[in-house]
Amino acid sequence: MAIPVIIDTDPGIDDALAIFLACAAPELDIRAVTTVAGNVGINRTTRNAAHLLSLGGRSHVPVHRGADRPLRQELATIEDIHGQNGLGGVELPGTAPAPAEGSATEALIRHLAAAAPESLTIVLLGPQTNLALALQKQPGIARAVREFVVMGGSLDPEGGNSTRYAEFNIHTDPEAAAIVLAAGRPMTWIPLEVARQASVDRAWIEALRAGGGPCALAGAAMLDFYLRAFDRPQAALYDPLTVLWLIAPELFDLRPATLEIETLDAARAGQTRFDLATSTSQIRVATRCDDRAVRTRLLERLLRL
Repeated sequence: MAIPVIIDTDPGIDDALAIFLACAAPELDIRAVTTVAGNVGINRTTRNAAHLLSLGGRSHVPVHRGADRPLRQELATIEDIHGQNGLGGVELPGTAPAPAEGSATEALIRHLAAAAPESLTIVLLGPQTNLALALQKQPGIARAVREFVVMGGSLDPEGGNSTRYAEFNIHTDPEAAAIVLAAGRPMTWIPLEVARQASVDRAWIEALRAGGGPCALAGAAMLDFYLRAFDRPQAALYDPLTVLWLIAPELFDLRPATLEIETLDAARAGQTRFDLATSTSQIRVATRCDDRAVRTRLLERLLRL
């Protein structure tokens, strides 16, 4: 039976590959996609999400426009990494469908309020602002969450990519991430280090391009920009690994942990402090992946579209 999911995202090149992967996964029943400002502004993330779903054959999935800024701080986007349009300047074929009626917060509340207890998985690929707003308005909806699956954080408390201490998604809205954590539902985190283990190189990108389908061609073109932006021979596909965990959990090693998210110290805002020595039943964090198998599985799935 397919896993019912809502994907909250800020596309973003790696988000785009994650959306394509979800479109290629019969294991997932995508109930809705909600967008948030993060990698680029909310208008672009919303248009990108709708266009990517359409290209991936899931134009029926509703896309709801979400928060245009974090709960407290100013939004700082990263067009230098993702391009002015969020997709590395790649123009997708066709047109982007219009977003669905209702905000992302309203959609999350509606879906979760109507769902059976512990039945919906929420995949968080960007800042967690939308979900935090929904939980603030109606805390009881957390009962419907089976699990939060999060791309975010770092196992190393001084191994961030947005600052020395913090990963981008959590640093962008640490207060939101703390609210989601406090909801007390099961969480699986895919941190920076694990995604980097399965970084892709030019040969992998060319293999994707050789598939020739519209999603493969668009994905390869986006990754061309991604490699240039990082100025490295390899690039980590953070968000796709988060979706891949739902499809192929056997490719990942997870450890139970406790977690603190820094919200008070401005210099360390968004720092994730995972403690693998003490744990609860609620939180698991990936510590390793089978890098070769991950790259192979990603390519196989993306070439289906």
